[in-house]
Amino acid sequence: MKVDLSIGRNFTRLNVDEAVIICHGLPYEPGSAIDKSYDFIAEFFSKRGVPALVFDFTGTGKSRGDFSLLKWYEDLELIAENFDRFHLVGFSMGGAVAYGIEGAESYSVVSTPFDLSLFTEESIRGIYSNAILKRTLKGIKDYEIFRRKLLDEFEIICPSSVNPRKNVLVVHGAEDDVVPISHGLKIYEKSKPPKKFVRVENGDHFLRRNRKIIELAFSWVSERREGEGVESIRI
Repeated sequence: MKVDLSIGRNFTRLNVDEAVIICHGLPYEPGSAIDKSYDFIAEFFSKRGVPALVFDFTGTGKSRGDFSLLKWYEDLELIAENFDRFHLVGFSMGGAVAYGIEGAESYSVVSTPFDLSLFTEESIRGIYSNAILKRTLKGIKDYEIFRRKLLDEFEIICPSSVNPRKNVLVVHGAEDDVVPISHGLKIYEKSKPPKKFVRVENGDHFLRRNRKIIELAFSWVSERREGEGVESIRI
């Protein structure tokens, strides 16, 4: 990715060939992912020599457009295409979208749903009510339209519907009452080696707030970035 910037009087170009792309979940509170703990995750990677990008999916935060999970998939695919090599770290629904993208060097999915069994009428109404009251999702109006669109689009992009990925780290809280741990286990079972499952005892759904979880993801990405063999050159 090449990013042109004006710094003071100078034109500059930033070149980043490899990056970790951090994917947020369905927002519970209004505001950008950058204003929340996702930016801390990006800083954690960047300060340790791994460039990281955090962004708002369509229909959330400071991004434009109406909410749509298919647009989320398109967002991530477009961003990833700008890098020669990329790693995906996704939380909750962001993890489900990340798992669907082909070509990542590694996948780290945390508290991530596997299939439509996640949704009940009660949970969908909760997402809808929160989106309306707190304005966390843009373009939400009629409940029945929202419900059908959510279910139809999630069925297309969810981990149960896409090809198995490899180099997958799955992290899930044993006490997650939003996305049961059975979903994480199914993602792990579907994935190809190398893969790893981490069960977080006493862990709830909001594992992104825990430094140990971010360290796990960082270690997984770092292991995938390490080259193999010995190189010799003559100049």
